Amino acid sequence: MFKFKVLIIAAITVLSFTTAQAGEVIYKWKDSKGNIKYTQSKPPSGIDYTTIRNRSSKSTTPPSVTAKKAEATVDEQDRVIAAQGAEQNRVDAINAERAAKNCTISKNNLAALERTTRIQVEENGSRRMLTDQERASKLKDAKDNIKKYCK
Repeated sequence: MFKFKVLIIAAITVLSFTTAQAGEVIYKWKDSKGNIKYTQSKPPSGIDYTTIRNRSSKSTTPPSVTAKKAEATVDEQDRVIAAQGAEQNRVDAINAERAAKNCTISKNNLAALERTTRIQVEENGSRRMLTDQERASKLKDAKDNIKKYCK
């Protein structure tokens, strides 16, 4: 996902400089993390932005045609950005839920390992006791998992 975001930012940056040279409108705004963005399309609704226009007179397309084309792509880009944001929120919620479950499991494992010195495990249909070395290893794993998942 990170590589995808980097590619999008790079593409937007290239497009920003290309359109700036053509005399089109560029939008400057800050994302939710405070990073400054320069885009051809308007930022998502509810975000303050500044409009930047290049004063170059080298544009070969009449302004009215460029404005209509830009307006059509703005709506599509807004839909794509909204869809990407919704998908990212969905993935973040799933990851948070998984981390919470793993945290609970890790805490339960640690409590069981600290409460009892003789731990019974089932492997291949038979039960056996953990050795002291295995128990110590499982204790370390449980503590590491708590650090990892219980933030």
